[in-house]
Amino acid sequence: MARLLVTGGAGFIGSNFTRMAVTRGYDVRVLDTLTYAGNRENLWDPLRGRKIEFLKADVCDAKAVARAMKGCDAVAHLAAETHAGRSVLEAGTFVRTDVYGT
Repeated sequence: MARLLVTGGAGFIGSNFTRMAVTRGYDVRVLDTLTYAGNRENLWDPLRGRKIEFLKADVCDAKAVARAMKGCDAVAHLAAETHAGRSVLEAGTFVRTDVYGT
């Protein structure tokens, strides 16, 4: 089965996607920086069962992403800054993650 890299895999959508991929037999590696939107406990079941590999890193760190992508067949890019209200207060952070990170 294919190996997937899921960026933002500890967020709401990313963790649900990760669980779905694991149940379908995919080998999953998660890359997440664990900001306000990401919570490692969202991945408790797959982590406990050692069904995923978790890497704490920033999607804007090109070297970390390159290491995370090694051996992966596909990427589900779900890392993003969210919550529109925060974007007004922290516009630079949103641009950095949502644009440069992509």
